[in-house]
Formats: sequence, C-alpha cells, structure tokens
Amino acid sequence: MIFYYPNRPTLRPVDPKNISTPTSWYLDELEKSGVYIAEKKFNGDNVYIDTDNPLQLWNRVKEPHHYRPTPEVLKELEMFPKGTVLNAELMHYKTVGIKNRLIIHCVMRWKGVWLIGKTWGEARILLDDFASRTYIKISPIYKSGFWDLYSSADGKEIEGIVLKDPKGKLLFSTSPIKDVPWMLKFRHPCAKYNF
Repeated sequence: MIFYYPNRPTLRPVDPKNISTPTSWYLDELEKSGVYIAEKKFNGDNVYIDTDNPLQLWNRVKEPHHYRPTPEVLKELEMFPKGTVLNAELMHYKTVGIKNRLIIHCVMRWKGVWLIGKTWGEARILLDDFASRTYIKISPIYKSGFWDLYSSADGKEIEGIVLKDPKGKLLFSTSPIKDVPWMLKFRHPCAKYNF
C-alpha cells in the first residue's frame, strides 16, 4: 500500500519542550495563528481502510491490522465509494464506551484516485457529504476553543487534541512514519505513553 502525507505546518511550535503538556497560552497562540484546525485525539488504533473488495485494513507502518471491525462497521463502510482509502481511528476493546467504532479523519484516495498534490483540507472536505452513522463517525473539526477541547479530554477515550494544517500538501512517501509530520498532538501525560 502507498501512503501520502502532507508537509509540516509552516508555523513551528513556540515551545517544543512542552508539546505534550501545553499551557493555555501556548494553545491560544496556535489558535490565534489561524493556521490550524483541531480534532479530538481518540484513544484507538490509527488505520488506513481500503474500501475495495475485500476490505483491507493497514496500520501506519504498513502492516496488516489484526483487530478487525465488526460486521456492523463493515456494513456502514458501504456508504463510501469503491476505490476509497480512509484515514481513521479504530476504537477497540480498551475504549469501552465507544468500542467497535470507526472515527474517520480524512480521505486519502477517492474513487481510485490518490489525492497527491491536494491539501489535507481539500481531502477532508470530501467527508462533508457523509453523515455520521451508528458505528462510523466523521471526526468533527474545530476552529476555536483549543484549550477547552484539550482540558475536557478524559485521558481514556479521548486523550487530547490533534492540530492539523488544512493547507498542508499531500505528498508521496515510501518509508514508514511513526507520526504524520503535519500534525501536532497534545496528549494528557500518562506513565504508559512514549512521547
């Protein structure tokens, strides 16, 4: 499978040492920049889903994913056209309240065409035509209230927030990337995390 990633955002963090535990002024600065939108950081497995038959499920390091969506999730995936690859969060057994759900973040391939050269924002807007269902949720995006979003995360089902640059271009990449380089993750501190 081929992966595409946007460029790093043009705005660099003002305090890279505190990226895992931001202060309100730090997130306020990022919000005021107008560069980013925010999404909730769900505690699941980030996956790429190929809607072609048969369904293929891959993680970010290009390995087949072993935790499988339920038949109910697979049925709801039929709302997306064949030849589509989605970036999503697969909520598994650890997230009891929302387990066996898919949180869709972005479209990576649309009807058989990779979206190379498009921006993350152009790829994400394709999801606007799809409504959340019972087992598949379209991840909401926020243009303001970053600190409130971060502060309200419970550290279990929702770990924090992710800031994304809608103008970041989708690029070709052949090597595994642990974290997509165009997003900034802010997670609540926890002894189990490796930052």
